[in-house]
Amino acid sequence: MPEKNAPLRPKTLLPIGFSIIIFIMILTNIFAITKMNNHSNLMSDTVNQRLYNNSLLRNMIQASFNRSIILSDMLKTDDPFINDELFLKLNIEATTFTVNRAKFESQDIDEKMDQLLIEQDKLSRKVAPLQNKVYELIQLDQRDQALALFNNQTLALQNKVHTSINEMSEHQYQSAQGTFEQLKNDNKNVLMTIVLFNIIGVLLSILLTVLILKRQNINDQKLAIAANTDTLTQLPNRSRFIQIVDQHINAEPESIFAVIFFDIDYFKTINDNYGHAIGDKILVEFAQKISVAIKDGDVLSRFGGDEFVLLLKSANSHEKIATFVHNLSTVLDTSFNVKNNEIFLTSSIGVAHYSKDATTAKALLKNADVSMYSAKQSGRNCYQYYSKATNRKIERNHTLSHTLHTILKDDNKNKELFLLYQPLMNIAEGAINECEALIRWKNKKGEMVMPDEFIPLAEKSNLIEKINLFVLNEACKQQNEWQQAGITDVRININLSGNKLIFKKLLKQFRRNLRSMNLSPLLFGIELTERTLNEISQDTIYELEDMRELGMKIAIDDFGTDYSSLISLKNLPITTLKIDKGFIDGLPDNKDDFALVKTIINLGHSLNLDIVAEGVETFEQLQFLKEHACNTAQGYYFHRPLEGMQIMDLKLVA
Repeated sequence: MPEKNAPLRPKTLLPIGFSIIIFIMILTNIFAITKMNNHSNLMSDTVNQRLYNNSLLRNMIQASFNRSIILSDMLKTDDPFINDELFLKLNIEATTFTVNRAKFESQDIDEKMDQLLIEQDKLSRKVAPLQNKVYELIQLDQRDQALALFNNQTLALQNKVHTSINEMSEHQYQSAQGTFEQLKNDNKNVLMTIVLFNIIGVLLSILLTVLILKRQNINDQKLAIAANTDTLTQLPNRSRFIQIVDQHINAEPESIFAVIFFDIDYFKTINDNYGHAIGDKILVEFAQKISVAIKDGDVLSRFGGDEFVLLLKSANSHEKIATFVHNLSTVLDTSFNVKNNEIFLTSSIGVAHYSKDATTAKALLKNADVSMYSAKQSGRNCYQYYSKATNRKIERNHTLSHTLHTILKDDNKNKELFLLYQPLMNIAEGAINECEALIRWKNKKGEMVMPDEFIPLAEKSNLIEKINLFVLNEACKQQNEWQQAGITDVRININLSGNKLIFKKLLKQFRRNLRSMNLSPLLFGIELTERTLNEISQDTIYELEDMRELGMKIAIDDFGTDYSSLISLKNLPITTLKIDKGFIDGLPDNKDDFALVKTIINLGHSLNLDIVAEGVETFEQLQFLKEHACNTAQGYYFHRPLEGMQIMDLKLVA
């Protein structure tokens, strides 16, 4: 998820910036179009208004003119009927003039037009009485006087009225023309505004693009550096290192150089004890120690965690490479002072040569990593050179781990994993009352994979929990079959290993199996290697104590070969010690084995523990054990590991 309040990236700013500019330009154009549309409507309204007003003025002129003509016609005829008809027309024209004038006056007019209307009204008020006087004289049959009045006064005033109305029309035209000019100028201004805004928008777009591309270029450079650099040590990271090695190979394909893989031994312990901040500080100082030891042209890289890789170009022969690696191994066997505590560090180092071991960067890295892993397997704090034999071993281990994982994931559907049971002989009674469950693996090719090869792999890959559960479940099923067949006196001892969490799960599953199959704890034993004793939690000790109280046998397997201590015998609910085969092999002639086995038997008995001797293969060994009161013996002298049905047959025959 992106961080809150994180700055927008240039790739995001670019479309946002353009969107804003385009939005502004669209708004500007919409404003301009609206403005011009309003102007266009105003021009149309002005034209229509002018046409309408002109129509009213024409009607006024025509009505005034018609009144003069009608009066003239009345002066020319003495027919009373015609005069009456003309009088009617005279009134109609007067009404027409008045109506049109009233309509014109009701329009939105300016101050000058208002003044012209006033002048016209004054003239009309002078003309009307004269026209009426002419009509009266005609009615009185005083035509000469009427004609003289009409020609001398009425026509002159009537013409002034016409002139006044024409002035009104001319003023209206000039006003409309001014409005048109104003609107044209406004439209020009709007168009100029649009052009200006568009030019500004284009310039802003160009400026924004340049700024963003510039910033993008800076960010791309930073990202390129970040993508190729380890943030903690500022060294090249894995991808960049591979590029550098490939470039060197392409540039100097005939050169001799080495790729060296470093791994700090037990670095996780430092992080756990002192925290990651101290761990990071040590990583930086570790990188500095290597950097001081190398020369210009050599390239140190951090791959992550506590893994560093060196491209060693300065040592241009295999002998010089060997000398450098030896000296650097000594330099890296060092210590750091942290919070007044001295922390000692060692490194496991793997070396691969170009082109003897590989010809590509990735292959060199793989082989150097294999060599480093071999150094760890050899006890750490050392260096190893790549060899095909080591590689084959690691590849086989990888294949075995992968295959084992697949088998357990598929619930052993092909039955490649199975249990055998090696009987244990009660030396005093000569009876078989217990056996040890031993896991075996026969692969699809029919080849046996020995436990001492795949069990350590399982422990490293965390598959040991599933293997323990498999052994636990299979042993319970086998015991259930024996019980149903009437074999009720053979205890199955199960080997368990793992960490605290695994033990907790195993013991809970063990209890569930016993309940679900209605099996007694007396029918089972648990064998713990000395190596696993350090992984047992206090809760697990309580569980083991409860199970011992219920009659379950709890043994320490291979006693004396690993990390055992007398305190473990005191604190753990142990019932049995199993003496490792390595101590039995030399009996009875080897003095050291003689003394050690005798001591272990006496120690166990003094603690009320049963003693089991493993790997008994000769009569002389059995006699020694019997003479020294060893309780139980296990080995090929009695029986090899057997299938469940063979144990059943063995008991039935007995």
